[in-house]
Order: sequence, then C-alpha cells, then structure tokens
Amino acid sequence: RDQPRREHNPQSNRPFPTMSQMPPQWLGLLRWSLKYNDGTKPSQVAKPMSAEDQKFLETVMKELVVDENQKMRAAITVLKIPDPPSKETKTTATKEEGGVVEGKDAVMAELEALDAEEQEKPEEIVKKEETLEMLYDIVDNGPENAENFIKLGGPDPLLACISSDYPSIKRLGCQLVMSISQNHQKNQVSLLSKGYLQALFKLLRDGGDDGETLGKAIGATSALVRGCKPGEEAFKKAQGLVWLLKALDKNGNHPRRVTTKSLGLLRHFIHTDSKAVPFLVQLQAPKAIFLRSADSNIDIREQSLEMLIELCKDAAVAKKAKQGLVAAGAKAQLETRAKAVADLISKGDEDEKEMYAVEAELIKELQKLLG
Repeated sequence: RDQPRREHNPQSNRPFPTMSQMPPQWLGLLRWSLKYNDGTKPSQVAKPMSAEDQKFLETVMKELVVDENQKMRAAITVLKIPDPPSKETKTTATKEEGGVVEGKDAVMAELEALDAEEQEKPEEIVKKEETLEMLYDIVDNGPENAENFIKLGGPDPLLACISSDYPSIKRLGCQLVMSISQNHQKNQVSLLSKGYLQALFKLLRDGGDDGETLGKAIGATSALVRGCKPGEEAFKKAQGLVWLLKALDKNGNHPRRVTTKSLGLLRHFIHTDSKAVPFLVQLQAPKAIFLRSADSNIDIREQSLEMLIELCKDAAVAKKAKQGLVAAGAKAQLETRAKAVADLISKGDEDEKEMYAVEAELIKELQKLLG
C-alpha cells in the first residue's frame, strides 16, 4: 500500500514530496507508462498515448515533484491503455465465499492454480491492477480526491475497467467505484450520467458463479445509488429490487458478501421508500429474506430476522407479510431453530451464550408476531 501522505501546508516552505520520496511502485509506473508508448509494442496491442498525456508524464519525470492530483492523472493514463486479448478465466471461490475447497490437497491445488494464473497475466493487466490499488489508496484518503479523480477525466477509463474481460480488473474497478461514490451525491450523479449503473447491472446479470466479482459489483451498485434519488429511481426502474431478491433466493450458492450487500440495500429501500415496500411484499420478499434466516453466518441470520420483524410490524404490509411467511412454513422452521439455539446456549460458554442470545430473542419476537 502507499506510504502515508505528506500534506502540503501553504503556510510552510515544505514542498510536496519529491519523486525520490515517492513509493518505488509509483516511479516504476511512470517509467513503464512512457516505455509502453515508446513504439516498441506491437501496434495491435498498444494504443498511442495522446500527446497531452505524453507531455504530462514527461514533465512529471523531469520536474521530479508529485502531488496527489498528479499521481491520479498519471494513473489515469495507465487505465487508458487497452486490455490485451484475454484467455477464458475460471474463478475459484474459497470455502468462506461459498465454494467447496476442502482438505490440504484441494487447498494446495487451488493455490497452485492461482499462482499459475498470476504468472500468465499480461504485463498490462498487472500494471493496471497496481494502478487501481494505488488510486483506491488516494481516493480513500479524502473526499476531495474522489472529486478530483472525476475532474481529471477518470470516469471514462474506469468504466472500461469494470467492463474488462479480466475478473481482477473488474473487481478492483468496482472497489474504486465504491470509494468514489459512497455517500457523495455529486460523484454519484457524475458516474450515473456516464452509464455506470448499466455497466454494473451487466456484471450482476452476467456474473454467473464468480461470487467475488458479484460481491464487488453489488457493493459498487449500492454505493452508487444509496442516498441519491436519481440513482435509486433508476435502480428500481431497471428491476434492481427483483435482482436483489433473486440474489437471496440462491440456496446459499452466493458468497457472504453478495448476501450481506443485497440485504443491506433491500433494507435501505424498506426504511426510506414507502412505495417500494408493498412492491417487495408482492414479490414475496418475506419468503426470500426468510431463507437467509437459516444462513450459516450468524450476522446474516440476525439481519434477516430483523428485517422480517420490521415488515411484520409495518401496518401497510404486515398482514400480507405474515401470510407469506406462514405459507412458506416459517412457524415450524422457527420452532425448530428456537430449540437448536436454546440447546447451543445451554451447552455453550459465556461468549457463545452471548452470541446466540440476540438470535434467540429475534426468533421469539418473530414467532409472537406470527401468532
């Protein structure tokens, strides 16, 4: 990761960090960017750098002074480099993320496969990965950096990254989108106007079994639309609520991050959009959410139970929500789970008793609401 930033104080005579004080990966990135466009790459791979970008990088190398805006602009020139043709990539999920990797031999086989994949990556992709990680560090350092990234022309090449054929570039691109747009309406509107919601929805639709990319995509989508009225309306219009429910109704095949982010965004709409709640109940949202109340992760179970309690207490939809849960066999399943949790509490140590106590109370409250 990048080294701590030295702030430039207008009242002092201390300059911005010089090139010699920059992390070596930045200096290497600048040199590589210029070398990449020196005419030695095959024309079908390399796209000539614009004269403006070329002059900027040469000036930075000559003056040996770099502030954060210059670093971002240099990084953006790297993002503009087109991806080389990709080989079909198969992503392997870890056990925690919903995969089936078990046993020492299986783990070693996965590590060897990942190492082989890294070794085969084209140089351009490796450099783009480094660049996206560096940009995330800078943008995460302050909201003004996110705004400046947009002013410096970053959105267009970043949009190409989340549409890349390389999963690692998609994921890192989504991570950067999340950092740029989180709780920043001006940035959200800027990215929405560039077509980011459509690109992210394509990732959600076409993600298949690549749970890690799906998780990053739903995280970026949530950050892009939450708290931004135009974004929320566009999300609903694009049937985003339907997709969230489908993401929950996957019999545990999606990774934890997808489930958590989907529940979180659904809960946001339940809390802030009274018109969306009846629509969600009509789509059998209580049933989809109830499936996750049996998740292997206790945080997801508690979040699901809390949401169901909220729906069953909402005067506008309580009756239909309860009917849907009863029809789905919730009463019997809650009774079974209540007994299992009580058993865990009676046999567990103090930490386990405390951990399961909240779930036990939530189950009890939902049972009371269902009658």
